[in-house]
Amino acid sequence: MVVTVRGWRKFLMISVPAALVALLLAACAIELWVRATWDERNGRPGFFLSDAVRGQRLAAGYDGWFAGVPVHINSLELRDPREYALEKRPNTFRILVLGDSVTFGHGSVYEHTYPYLLEQRLKAWRPDVDWQVWNAAVPGYNTSQELAQLLEVGERFKPDLVVVGFFWNDLSGNQPVQPAGRLWSALVRASSFARRYLYSFEFYKRAYLTARWRLSGTKEDRLRAEHAQGDQALLAVNDTGPSKEELTAFDRLTDDDVRRNICVYGMKPGPEALAAIEGDAGYPRWIEAVHGFQQLQRAGRYRVVFFVNDVPPVCHEADMFYDGGTKAIDDFYLRVLGAETPATTSYDAFLHVRPSQMPNATAHPTGNSNVVKADALFDFLRGRVLPSLTREAHGSD
Repeated sequence: MVVTVRGWRKFLMISVPAALVALLLAACAIELWVRATWDERNGRPGFFLSDAVRGQRLAAGYDGWFAGVPVHINSLELRDPREYALEKRPNTFRILVLGDSVTFGHGSVYEHTYPYLLEQRLKAWRPDVDWQVWNAAVPGYNTSQELAQLLEVGERFKPDLVVVGFFWNDLSGNQPVQPAGRLWSALVRASSFARRYLYSFEFYKRAYLTARWRLSGTKEDRLRAEHAQGDQALLAVNDTGPSKEELTAFDRLTDDDVRRNICVYGMKPGPEALAAIEGDAGYPRWIEAVHGFQQLQRAGRYRVVFFVNDVPPVCHEADMFYDGGTKAIDDFYLRVLGAETPATTSYDAFLHVRPSQMPNATAHPTGNSNVVKADALFDFLRGRVLPSLTREAHGSD
């Protein structure tokens, strides 16, 4: 027994500390290696930080690249090169835009994102108003994360209007918005510190997920490992420079032109498409998140508008977008989102333009595609929402 106790004491007093020192030295070596091989054009690490409620958030003050274009996140965690005072001037009208990568501007330079283009249209319409359109979108977010974000920042930001950008994949992964426990919050803070200051954090993350996939062999773990590799690629510098998509003149089709646009061999979704949406396992959680926004509207805490980032399919027989039955799905989104809050869509606006002049319209829009979105949202706000709100805020029409 004496020998056993002495053996354990030696193990705890000598072997364990020696192993910990060796691990620490190895970690320092890896960190130094990653820093030595780091491309400074990528900016510092930490585009995403961990969040106890939302899963992840953008890092204030981040400078780097995302999806091939330079990005800057200001001190309020907005995608904006400008800094703002939280205190509003008497003529300030603040619009907070929530959303996912489509609204954030995946692949778009800041000046070509639709929230920024919306701000320019508002300033041209009413130059007497200090318009502030704050792009608070976070790539990867869904509707419940956007609701949690508004509940967190709303009291500080005091928006006069909240625009919630919606994309079809926002129906997935929604969870009830609940406060986090102390232990989980502490772990998340430690994770955020590591993501922000350890250049080697992503190295460890990819190594762990890859090893987990190799050991388990499951599809879920393979997708997690591939997703981590994709995240790293999104944050890498693009040697070809920022997106070359320019804002150019484009054709606008009349209503008669649109009525004549028939895609003979295009897809024709049947009525089962709506049943599939409502029957999806994640649909009730999405509805719960939507009702959360609508409850805030009913209680008078925030004025909320949903903006459906929806684009019709492209006809491969001709240079046109077409309905083919997808309008029914767009109308469904508008009925759900617009039950208690104003809601509009970009769907009809895209029917009046040509796909060849709308880069990446059906995925992550760039260039002219964001112009069409900004125009559609501006027309709706100007005609249906802003006149009454600006009268309330400034006493003028």
